[in-house]
Amino acid sequence: MALSDYWPFKRRSFATVGQDPPFSKDDPRSYGSGVIRRLQLQDNTSFGRNGGRKEPQVGDYRTYMNVYLSDPIVRTLIDLPCLYASKDGYDIVTDDDTERMAITKLFDDINMETLLYSWLRNGRIFGTSYLEWTGDNLVLRSSQNMYVQRDPSGQIMYYYQDVGADEDSVRFEENEIIEFKNNPFDDYAYGLSDIHPILYLVDLKDYAASSRFDISAGLPDMPYGPDKINEIVSAFNGLEPGEDIIHGNDIEVKELQGTQRAFEYGKYTDDLLKKIHMALKVPVTMWDDPEKARPIFEPYVRHLQSQIEASINQQLMPQVESGEAKFKFRQLNVDDAFLKAKTDMIYLSEGVLSPQEVRMERGLNPDGIVEQMETAENANISGGKDQDKKEESKRTENRAGNEPAANATGDREK
Repeated sequence: MALSDYWPFKRRSFATVGQDPPFSKDDPRSYGSGVIRRLQLQDNTSFGRNGGRKEPQVGDYRTYMNVYLSDPIVRTLIDLPCLYASKDGYDIVTDDDTERMAITKLFDDINMETLLYSWLRNGRIFGTSYLEWTGDNLVLRSSQNMYVQRDPSGQIMYYYQDVGADEDSVRFEENEIIEFKNNPFDDYAYGLSDIHPILYLVDLKDYAASSRFDISAGLPDMPYGPDKINEIVSAFNGLEPGEDIIHGNDIEVKELQGTQRAFEYGKYTDDLLKKIHMALKVPVTMWDDPEKARPIFEPYVRHLQSQIEASINQQLMPQVESGEAKFKFRQLNVDDAFLKAKTDMIYLSEGVLSPQEVRMERGLNPDGIVEQMETAENANISGGKDQDKKEESKRTENRAGNEPAANATGDREK
């Protein structure tokens, strides 16, 4: 069905509340004779149960969210590839100009670029992310309470949004949800979070942040025993990163500075950060020497783009207009202005581009003509604040070795 059949007055409303939606086996394509063993067992043990079936998520979504929100390094490394993947825009590929304009307008109206960024970011954080397609809009749905239910062969029966009681929970048909699965694994219904493999590294980093001190406990005439020392160590280990240390005069705390232990501490934390960067596909050299990071970072961003394109073209685009148009990201641009200028120079010298074409790419007049704006009489063009040209000219005349200007007043000839 074409988008025009829904929009703007015939909005799609297929989701059901409290009951499973209709399901047709092997429609529109066959899922073969193989089975997913754990789903077959789940199906057998839930005989006679009324609704509420859903496959358990993979991992701990609340932990992933807390790490993303609280750790600025992890947050930046999650966000950056998503930003690069979506920043250069996209094209709607079709031979029908009218259809292209209609889909482009729809995507512009629903702020598609921001949706793509948020959808991809949720996928990296939680492993799977979801957009609800209403026929005239795409709505980002939380990954934390969205589940999938498949039959034993692996065909999606419905998506299940858990809002508490089963009679209030929402079931979506397969074509109502546009799903992005990050790092698909085995035959599981969900992708894998990029944060999960670095949880232990984050814990070590946070522990190191509260362990960069030399601590002395006890008084000369009252040394502490093992139990008291262990109590103090436990208290310091429980500090959150950046939390103030409050203690009595029986405890002396010195930060590791200018010592061999401080040097070893710095090497240790640097090694942890390097591992976190690599696990999240953003090499640490991205900040001070991006050229060295490109062999890893750029292919990963293109991989994310190809995954997004596949999800949209398989799940969304067949439902929009004639269903023949395709979604395609534009060429990834990770070059800065200096590299772009060097490329332009090479293209010009080799005759690949003409000067006019280079100017047009920059948004300039292809003929190199720049329109000049008229300057008002006695205009201050020297940059000095609250100074007219007479004062500026007099100051110039008084400088040693300078000859007075031919037009000392700065007035233009009329």
